[in-house]
Formats: sequence, C-alpha cells, structure tokens
Amino acid sequence: MQGIWMQRLLKLYQKYAQFIRGRYGRWDQLNKVMVITGLVVSIFSRWISYYIGDLLAVILVGFALYRFLSKRIYPRSNENQKFLQLVTKIRQRDFKLDRTYRHFKCPSCKQKMRAPRGKGKIKVTCKNCHTQFIKKV
Repeated sequence: MQGIWMQRLLKLYQKYAQFIRGRYGRWDQLNKVMVITGLVVSIFSRWISYYIGDLLAVILVGFALYRFLSKRIYPRSNENQKFLQLVTKIRQRDFKLDRTYRHFKCPSCKQKMRAPRGKGKIKVTCKNCHTQFIKKV
C-alpha cells in the first residue's frame, strides 16, 4: 500500500517537473510581495466598496502566478532586479535622510527645508520667500 502512494507521488512530481521545465518558476521577492499584498488586500476588501479590493487582490495574485509560469525567464528576472534596486534605493534614501538631515518648515510660507544635523544654531534663509530665521539643528 505504501509503495503505491510513493509511486503516485513520484509520478505526480515528474509531471510537475516536466511542466515547470523551461519556465521562470521562482518565488522571487517581487512575486512574494505581490502575493502577500494580494492576500492582505483580500482580507481588508470587505471594507472597500464595489469589489475593488477583491479585484485588486485577484489581479496581484494572478500576475504573480503569470510571472511564476512565464517562459520568458530573462524579462522576469530583470523585473525582479529592477524591483530590488527600487526597494534598495528607497531604503537607503529614507535611512540617509533621517540620519543626516533635520527637516523643518519655513514659518512664513511653510516651504519644506532641511539642514545637516549637528551644526547647532544656524541662520536659515528660505529660498522661496527669502525669510531669515534661526533654527537649532
């Protein structure tokens, strides 16, 4: 009895391996993000009107499945590389800005500005309205 089930599982695995041969077949970071986002959207879709959440969840999971089964390996790999570069760029930018600069607004025109941290009290001139004020950074 046990041998029959093992033979069936082995045969099923061989069919799967034959089907997936020549396809992208990777759960890379972009696929993982799309599937997880799709599942989260499907959980919260009951609070989104007009079935937009359900539709968005199906599109995200469907596109991840399309990428997984695609025979165009290099374009899928390039998509993942571009996604990783974008994520890395965003992470580095956020980390760099938060650590090295102090962000504040002009008191008169509310223009967003930044100054390097650790300079003490500095005299700042707004580029928009040319108001001068002192700010501790």
